[in-house]
Amino acid sequence: MSELIIRINTLLSPIENILKAHKKYIGYFFLILAVLSFGFFWADNGVKESGEKAIFVLWVILWIPIFARVFGIRIFQAIMSLRQELGILMGTLAFVHGAMYIVPYPTMIGESYFWLDDTTVLSYLAFGFFALLLTIPLTLTSTKWAMRVMWRYWKMLHRMVYVIIIFTVIHVVLIQWAKHMEWGPVIILVLYFGLKVLEWRGFSFAGKNTKKIYPKWQKWLCIPCGYIYDPLLWDEADGIAPGTEFSDIPDDWRCPDCGVTKADFVPFEDDGTKTPPWHEAKIVEKTYLNPVTLKLVIELTEDLKSIAGQFVTFMWSDAEWEFSRSYSIAEHTGKQLTFLIKLTDLGRWARLLRDISSDATIRIRGIFGRFVLQDTQSPKVFLATGTWLAPIYNMIRALPEWVNKSLYFTVATCTELFYVDELKSIQGLDLHIHTTKEQTPDCNYGRVDVDNIIATPDTEWYLCGSPRMVEEATTKLQARGYEKIYSEEFN
Repeated sequence: MSELIIRINTLLSPIENILKAHKKYIGYFFLILAVLSFGFFWADNGVKESGEKAIFVLWVILWIPIFARVFGIRIFQAIMSLRQELGILMGTLAFVHGAMYIVPYPTMIGESYFWLDDTTVLSYLAFGFFALLLTIPLTLTSTKWAMRVMWRYWKMLHRMVYVIIIFTVIHVVLIQWAKHMEWGPVIILVLYFGLKVLEWRGFSFAGKNTKKIYPKWQKWLCIPCGYIYDPLLWDEADGIAPGTEFSDIPDDWRCPDCGVTKADFVPFEDDGTKTPPWHEAKIVEKTYLNPVTLKLVIELTEDLKSIAGQFVTFMWSDAEWEFSRSYSIAEHTGKQLTFLIKLTDLGRWARLLRDISSDATIRIRGIFGRFVLQDTQSPKVFLATGTWLAPIYNMIRALPEWVNKSLYFTVATCTELFYVDELKSIQGLDLHIHTTKEQTPDCNYGRVDVDNIIATPDTEWYLCGSPRMVEEATTKLQARGYEKIYSEEFN
């Protein structure tokens, strides 16, 4: 089953990437559909059409987490972030469906509907009416503003969706029974809640337990930077609703402070669990390798062990308060750590590094990271863009000369090149340098396409750079049957 899911994820990966890249515009599209749904007032058979589409969208909203968590299909993780817009669309369709009974025929409510002798008709109208009433507050609160105002009570309110689907199914079944026996919606409902139980218990057909058992409202600590995820405080920037347990956060969510994945979080206990200790270090070298790339060398007061590919977190403070940034280690010699940092933005960290003296004292927390060099003698191909060369360079330096190794290093223009001489001095390295925005002597022009790289089946691939590069290369390599793919991506 897990192999089938991997194949499905690989097949759907291009669509998944499109959804992630254009998520905001797809959300706008659903909101436009919500506005256009009022057109059913003037459509033939609009009552039936709006009702059927409202039920369809409701089922989509409910089944998205099932396919994402129980079946492990990644594309539904991307769709989960669109549930608010889908909720507005569903609520609007339901409102139109209900209003079309009232607006054209207001006098029929008392005369022909609620006083009917037909118990079946009376029942399905009642269940539909109550489902609509429950839908209205959910639709009106499907916004980030409502999340911020309601906090934990937002998710408590939106759990009414389970009551709505039960009432809706009864509504539909009673309508069908007025004509003939119809068990389809009931079977789907039973199947849904059966799979929902599996989701709540953390079961996954992908072959991993997705939810560990922790107390409700468990806080989680980011090891690299010390950020604490509190379900009561949530993460507004990424649209994580208040009351969302850590296990329910999408797998592609990242720490809002340092950008690491959920894998670098541990349960936080107020009664004793503390963040990892800070280490003092002194800046011993600050050199510009080009107009936008800084080489920063720090010296620790104590010895720390690292594996090639890992990173540390810097901590500093300015007029706006404390903040942290994480950078991969380019070299680790004795007590000295070297970092390659791009300074093109006008952010707090860039301003600080431009102004800081070369003998200043700084604090770091580390060393962390799961993107590390594997202890094997298999052939290795490395792909890196810009200053994300740092962990790759550290890995290559750690390899014995006889290990087959290739590096594809990409920058935009020749003025952004750095560490070229250092790379050329590494014995046995097959080096390929690419520039994407200008043709430069001794450099390949254009982006790296892994389909053009010839490698043996046992080759290990190490990818470090922008999410787009990592995702595209990973998709192509998986399609070619490669399994040993190790990556780190940065925003």
